Amino acid sequence: MIDEKNLKIMEGIAKGLSLEEIAEYAGVSKKTAYNRIKMLEDMGIVKKVKKTWEIDYKKAECDTIGILLLGVHNDYEGLKKITERLARFDFVEKIYKLVGSNYNLLVVVRYKNLKELVSEGEKFLEWLQKSGIKIDSMAQFVGETVKDSRRTILS
Repeated sequence: MIDEKNLKIMEGIAKGLSLEEIAEYAGVSKKTAYNRIKMLEDMGIVKKVKKTWEIDYKKAECDTIGILLLGVHNDYEGLKKITERLARFDFVEKIYKLVGSNYNLLVVVRYKNLKELVSEGEKFLEWLQKSGIKIDSMAQFVGETVKDSRRTILS
């Protein structure tokens, strides 16, 4: 069950707080916070991961972000092939299936620079032509990363 305390605990996790800080943030004891986190783990809502690092993509000179919108209608197999192909690329960060617009696929990509974007984009378009998949509509937007973070407020 996800009550207000569990939502606060999940927010604390999303903010990267320590167990002690999560307990304080949620207004519970450290033991209660631990037990609730364990319960959320057992429910599959949260998972324990090793401490890790984050990359500052701007400093790493890899902050060229692209949004690709694709419309592939009346061709479920073609859409499936495109999704599988895009999922293999390291520079593809996220793939979303959309409803309610001319586009049914949104792809978030991160490139080192515009040269890589052009090169990889050309390869993808060549593959599309060879595969015979008909794209009804396509749009691409490119920009620089300004904010890159996850939602931390869940209640």
